[in-house]
Formats: sequence, C-alpha cells, structure tokens
Amino acid sequence: MPTEMRIMAEEPPVAKLKIALVGKEKNGKSRLASTGRPNVLVHDFDNRAEALQGRKGVYVISYVEPQWPKQPEAAQKFLDNLAKLEDSLDLHALGFKCPKGTLVGTNVIDSIQTFGKAFQNYALYGQKDIRREITFGGMKVFLPGGWDAWNAEMVPVENCVLRTLALPTDTIIVLHETAEETADSTSEKPRFSGRVGVFPVRYQRLIKYFNELWRVKLVQQTVNQKLVYLPKVFPFPNYEFDSATALLLDQEENPSIVEMIAKHEQRLKQNGLQLQNGAPKQLPAGLKL
Repeated sequence: MPTEMRIMAEEPPVAKLKIALVGKEKNGKSRLASTGRPNVLVHDFDNRAEALQGRKGVYVISYVEPQWPKQPEAAQKFLDNLAKLEDSLDLHALGFKCPKGTLVGTNVIDSIQTFGKAFQNYALYGQKDIRREITFGGMKVFLPGGWDAWNAEMVPVENCVLRTLALPTDTIIVLHETAEETADSTSEKPRFSGRVGVFPVRYQRLIKYFNELWRVKLVQQTVNQKLVYLPKVFPFPNYEFDSATALLLDQEENPSIVEMIAKHEQRLKQNGLQLQNGAPKQLPAGLKL
C-alpha cells in the first residue's frame, strides 16, 4: 500500500466510510449494508443474495464452494475479483451486465465469519500438515490441526480487508455477535457478563481498522397499532457493546446509511462546524441536534 499524505482540513465531511456492522443473525445487518452509497457491491459468502432482491443500485457476487472432492475456490475467486477492483471499479469490467462506467461506491463483505471459512477451507485442502482428516460416507472433512491452521485463515483475511479498505470506496464488513463470557466461565457451567462481543473472538482484531462500529439489533416497535420487531442501528457505546462513530448521529438510528450520512452533514452545516474541528462524539453545550 503506497504512503498517503492528506491535509485533513481539506477533506469533505464524509469522504470515505469504513463501517463494521455487528449483530445477531437475521437482525438486518445485510439489508443495512445494502443501503450504503451506490453502487453497492456485496461479496456474498453466506449464499443469501435473495435477501436483497429488488434493491436498486445493489450488485451481488455470491461465492459458493464446489462439492467434494473438488478444490475449494471461493477464496481464490475473491482474490481475483479484488485484483480486478484494484485495476478498475467499473462493474461492467467485473462482468456485470450494466452500462460501462457503472462504478462501485461501496464494497461489502458479508459475512466475515464465512469469508474466513473460505480461506481456511482453501488452506486445509492444500496443506496436509496443518489439518486433521475425518472420512465418512465417501467424503473427507478437513479440520484445523493447530494454530498454523488458524493463522492460515486470519492472515489472508486481514490482508484482504486491508486491500479492500485501500480502494477508493466505502467499505462495510458484517460480523456476528455472541454473548460475552466471564473469566470464570467454563463449558460445564457457562457464565455471562451481560455484554456482547464479536464471534469468533479472533475477528476482534479487525475492528481497529474501522472508524464506524455499529451494532444492529431488533427493537420492538408499534406499527399500525401492532407490535413488531424492526432493526435499529446503535452507533454509540452502551453497557452491552462498545459501538463507536465519528459521525453526528443519535443514540438510535433507522437502518439507512445514506440517511445517516445526510443527517451528519446537515448537523455540520447547521452548527457551522469547520471541517478541521472534526465531529466530536460528545457535542459541546448549545450544539443543536
């Protein structure tokens, strides 16, 4: 990655977003990611493209592994597509049937857990010394045989995330959450702190690369006099999770990234903040929201 020199006072309010979304399964993370600045390119490792049907300005590449005994190929296909994006952000050049000049505005990796599994599958298939093998029904299953196997997963995952972040687009990664266990928790008698963390825990190391860390959670709401559960975005920290944001947002937001960006820019304008003053997490007294 080349060295970059930037004068931050001259940067626009939201030049480039780096967002990590954390939440339980089926809580709206993928649909929230699809509301990023168009055009949104989703690298779908969970094989759930149907969840985004009808979304305008959203393009999906689904990475599906071939059946045994063929070699896993999802990780290599992602690397090939990433190299193409580094050469050109044109979706037409990437292979989509769209007009030339349709450029990617947001890259989404959904989800990091399955993304990492693709790299682990690729590594275990080709490296006998880092795996254990189980055979049943004419099929072999490869399992990690030690720390080398986990490193063979994490190193390329981290490198790919960094390469994606280096692209002149917004970047969103989707992470799953899990209940945080206390220090005295055991497998026989699990104990929990009441907080949540990233699952698997090893992906916590990716968080440091993202300015925006938002939790997505279903919240009970009343719609047409009926109680329903709808997703909400929590960009600020609370007891349950250490969210983080550099944007001027509320404690609870509707699941639309473009609307959240617009709110931030409007609040900067309303309060006459100079760009070099930044976007403080705690607003000064008298600052209007």
